[in-house]
Amino acid sequence: MKTCPNCGTQMADDAKFCESCGVSLEQGNPGIQGAQPVDNNQSAAQSGPIPAQSGPMPAQSGPMPAQMPPAQTQYNPYQQYYNPKDHTSEFDVRDIADNKLFAAFAYIFGVLGIIAALLVNNSPFTRFHAKQAVKLEIAAIVLVIPAVIPFLGWFVTCAGLLVLVVVKIIAVVNALNGKAIEAPIVSEIGVFKG
Repeated sequence: MKTCPNCGTQMADDAKFCESCGVSLEQGNPGIQGAQPVDNNQSAAQSGPIPAQSGPMPAQSGPMPAQMPPAQTQYNPYQQYYNPKDHTSEFDVRDIADNKLFAAFAYIFGVLGIIAALLVNNSPFTRFHAKQAVKLEIAAIVLVIPAVIPFLGWFVTCAGLLVLVVVKIIAVVNALNGKAIEAPIVSEIGVFKG
């Protein structure tokens, strides 16, 4: 068996050229001493598709080139979809776990829930949700004002309060899931921003 001095591929004794890199294997050929290593990927791209070989692949006698494993990245949902209204990362995980029930009370029980949330353990997480609940309570008071106008005002008040109930449900679910996300719709209004 002959071994190619350029790429290390083994082949039959009567072979005159390496099947892998194309270097001449004749003893007196000066091309062996001056042979440059061939990049198989580059030569394949230049010459077109490589014809399929019949028979087993020749064994490599030289060291195998080290291949780098693919980089593994950990999935982080906040990295891909950043939500400026989500302040969950600003709070301590322990604080969230201990006080998420009190944070939900701020939405469920109105003014009494807000007071309870503010008095609990001096928790920043419950204070955040108490602040959001205050916004919703103010919005509810503002929505009652158009009710003094017959028919159209009643419709506006009913529709607004229905939307507010949905927003409160979303806020309660967020609080129970340990998320500190600003109340939807209400936080978009200029007076309630921040």
